[in-house]
Amino acid sequence: MNQRKKLMVICFIFMVLSLIGFALIAGSTMNPSQYSGNGNFAILFTMPTVPIYLIFLYYLSRWVYKAINGVSVKNRLTFLVCMAVVFVVLIFLEVRYIQNLVILLGGGPESPESRIYRFGWYNQYTNTFYFNWITFCLGMIISVMISIGYSLIKKSSRNN
Repeated sequence: MNQRKKLMVICFIFMVLSLIGFALIAGSTMNPSQYSGNGNFAILFTMPTVPIYLIFLYYLSRWVYKAINGVSVKNRLTFLVCMAVVFVVLIFLEVRYIQNLVILLGGGPESPESRIYRFGWYNQYTNTFYFNWITFCLGMIISVMISIGYSLIKKSSRNN
C-alpha cells in the first residue's frame, strides 16, 4: 500500500473514532430543559476524544499535503479561498449556536436565574459548545488550510 493510501486509512480510522467521541459527548450532555445534579458525565468521553481528534487532524493535514502536491498554485489558492469562506460561515454558525443555547439556559454562569449559575462555562449543559458538528468541521477546515498554506510556502521557496 502506498504512503498516501496508508495515510488515508489511518485518517479515516481516527475520523470515525473522533466522530464516535463527539457523539458520546453530545449524547451525555444535559438538555437545557432538564435538571442535573450528577456532575459532568461527558468529561469521561472528552478525555480520550481530544487526543484522538488531534491525531485525526494531524493525519488529515498530512494526507491533504501529500494529495495537493500535484495541483496548480492557482487551484490551491482557489481552494484556500473557498475554505476561508466556509470557515467564516462556520464561525457564524457556532456563535449563533452558543448564543441560542445560552438563551435556553437562562443566561451564563454569572446570572442567578441561569441553569448553569456558578457552574462555569464548561459543565454538563455546555459540553456541546466545544464538541459539536461545527467545531468538528472547523478543526478539519483549519487543518486543510494549514496544509494548503504550507504547500504554497514550500512551492514558492522551491521556485526561488
